Amino acid sequence: MARKAALVATLGTEPQVVLYAFRLLAHKGVSIQLGLVFHTRSPQPRIRGAVRSLKAAWPRWTNGLPLQLVALPLEDLDSEPALRQAYGVLREAIQRLKTQGIEVHFCISGGRKPLVWVAFLAAQLLFGPEDRLWYLYSPPEVERARWAEPRDDPRLRLLELPVPIWTELPLFLETVRRYHDPWAAAQVQRALVRWGERRRWAEFFRCRLTPAEQEVVRVLVLQGGTNRDLARRLGRSPRTVGHQLASVYRKLRAELGPHIPVDRTTVASVFAPLLRA
Repeated sequence: MARKAALVATLGTEPQVVLYAFRLLAHKGVSIQLGLVFHTRSPQPRIRGAVRSLKAAWPRWTNGLPLQLVALPLEDLDSEPALRQAYGVLREAIQRLKTQGIEVHFCISGGRKPLVWVAFLAAQLLFGPEDRLWYLYSPPEVERARWAEPRDDPRLRLLELPVPIWTELPLFLETVRRYHDPWAAAQVQRALVRWGERRRWAEFFRCRLTPAEQEVVRVLVLQGGTNRDLARRLGRSPRTVGHQLASVYRKLRAELGPHIPVDRTTVASVFAPLLRA
């Protein structure tokens, strides 16, 4: 099951940066389903104009996907309190996306440099192995064009920036020690985190689920079907299968927390990598 993904971006005076990032992510096969863009409340006409232009052009470029424009409660990032305040707003918004199970693709090409560094700090502290940080390269002549309608240009490139996953500090330190290339280190760390997740769910499957619940989950993940289908394959009653799935849901909910909905799709997403290996 494809994860829900969001394009998060910082905005300065060039609204097309956000739009280009959306298009290039689509070319990479990322299905963005919402946009979240941060900007200052600067009185500068160019920044205000960029906000208006992005708001007007976004529906045409994205076929009407939802867009949230977040005005940071400050005019500029000219002091440490301002930086702290900006970080707090970005952190809260990204954390909210993460709590909802949304994959974050953060483009930090727009806006003042202090805003970019605050965004990078938030990414370091909040990102998981599925999230990505991007920088958009665009030649000056492309930036000056400021296209109002969607189009492709081979001169545009979306470059991934390596982000250490601080939530897995021991793994990060080990990969940094072994790899001088930060891009390689980031890839290895993601693989180690995914491996750690797989071990976690293998332990959960083996120790937290009863043998009968394991059989239900295995048939659900590998073959699918309704409760009646599962019951027929397992030689049980649909009522028994329903009770066993409800027990699996309760155990998963206790493990994942109250903010993540748990249903048949969740069961498949958690256990498919383990059972299909």
